[in-house]
Amino acid sequence: MTIRRKLAIAGSCFLAAAILTFGVVRWASKPPQAVRLLPEGELLVYVNLKPLHFFDSKTSNPVSPDPDYQAFIDQTNIQFERDLDQVAISMRNPGAEAETSSIFRGRFDLNKLQSYLQKLAISSEKYGEKTVFSILHEGRTVRVCILADDEVAVTNMASPEPMRSVIDKFRHPARAGQGPFLAQSYYPYVPFFSAAWLVYRTPSQPGTTQLPEGLSFDFLQNTTGVVSLRLPLWFSGECKLKAEVFTENEAAAAEVAESAHNYLSLYRSIAQSLGTKGSDRDISKAFDSIQVEQKENRAIFTTTISQASLKKLGSAAQIGIQEPSSSGKNP
Repeated sequence: MTIRRKLAIAGSCFLAAAILTFGVVRWASKPPQAVRLLPEGELLVYVNLKPLHFFDSKTSNPVSPDPDYQAFIDQTNIQFERDLDQVAISMRNPGAEAETSSIFRGRFDLNKLQSYLQKLAISSEKYGEKTVFSILHEGRTVRVCILADDEVAVTNMASPEPMRSVIDKFRHPARAGQGPFLAQSYYPYVPFFSAAWLVYRTPSQPGTTQLPEGLSFDFLQNTTGVVSLRLPLWFSGECKLKAEVFTENEAAAAEVAESAHNYLSLYRSIAQSLGTKGSDRDISKAFDSIQVEQKENRAIFTTTISQASLKKLGSAAQIGIQEPSSSGKNP
């Protein structure tokens, strides 16, 4: 083989590797498709449940579904903790009066789900070749749309426009772009292979609840936080939790870091005075391992969480996720 031919083959391999690398980086830099469909909000949450399905659940105590949730399972053949793979949520006005838009991806029995929605709906409409079901729940209109065999959208907003926006983005992916503003601006700071993450913009809130020793959470006002959870390799070991708080300048970041140090000192002092009876041992260990540092206009918090703690949180979420199924009661 001539030198020229060897150089040509090496050049072709290098070019192919460069193109592949560029494609992977470009793909990884985009928020998940479910997030890109969401409307704007002050809080974005994404959870990839697929890795959690690999955790050994034999040591976990199964949670018995409440009657309403069991009725939902019986009518739809959908069990959230078993069938959901991804959840993406955008929330406006986080709190008691929050308005949310959610995308659920997983495995659904479409015939049963559609029959269930038709039974509950007070009305339905066609939009973009999709059917939107309107259901009254706790004084609000909840809209549900089956986007695809494995994807369902849900909103609880007064206006139908957020749901229509989701449908438009689903039918025309180019309109979704990089997703909502928070995803466009802060997703690059989410570590690769994070199983869950959230981005939250904390507005100015006068009268924040005061803590002992004159402390409060005022230091988080007018900041944006990016919180991410990474599971251990091969699902063996501890999980990594990271939070980055973005502020207007370095001085504000230094204030956040100092206030966080004071808060952690207060917590540890109280925990020490209460002893082992005062809190969950795994949670205490996570708090004790928190590290705080400042980089430019960011305050960065890192800690480790045991798989036992994660399973406890999962059990709590399993209980909490049963609540929406109470809408399964006949209106």
